Amino acid sequence: MNEPVTLSDSQDRFLAQTTWDRNVVVIAGAGTGKTTILVSRMLNLLMREPQPLAITEIVALTFTNKAATEMKQRLRRELTKLAEQTDEPLCALFCARYQLSIGQVKERAEVALAQFEKAQIGTLHSFAAHLLRLHPLESGVDPSFQEDDGTRFNELFDSRWRVWLAEELGNE
Repeated sequence: MNEPVTLSDSQDRFLAQTTWDRNVVVIAGAGTGKTTILVSRMLNLLMREPQPLAITEIVALTFTNKAATEMKQRLRRELTKLAEQTDEPLCALFCARYQLSIGQVKERAEVALAQFEKAQIGTLHSFAAHLLRLHPLESGVDPSFQEDDGTRFNELFDSRWRVWLAEELGNE
């Protein structure tokens, strides 16, 4: 029979998942469980007592589309398990940790799944574009702007950089 593995940083992982009164920074190499911790943190935010968050109140950002997709898929998978009551240990954990009934865990998971597509879980770039679309006038951008692969950014940056340099350094 296999003994459960206790990681040397298990207390740090627990704190990263359940600390609410300050920001938590996780620095770790590839394949060490950062996405797992982030997904667990989001689940805890949705289930915590008191004051559970709605999924639309959570912002989870990463650098690449691949990592963002992985994070969303894992969170959706875990919420689906909780909504369908197919992950008994995880459901029991939230019931014990937050004194919730099985029905409350199921209901919170179902609500999160219903609002899932409104959640801000993605890349830094997609979140910035979302903010620009929400506040185009304040941001000084055309409300109908389109994201691109970065080539338009490079062109815009080059032209604006030359203007800024000329203003700051003067025409010499």
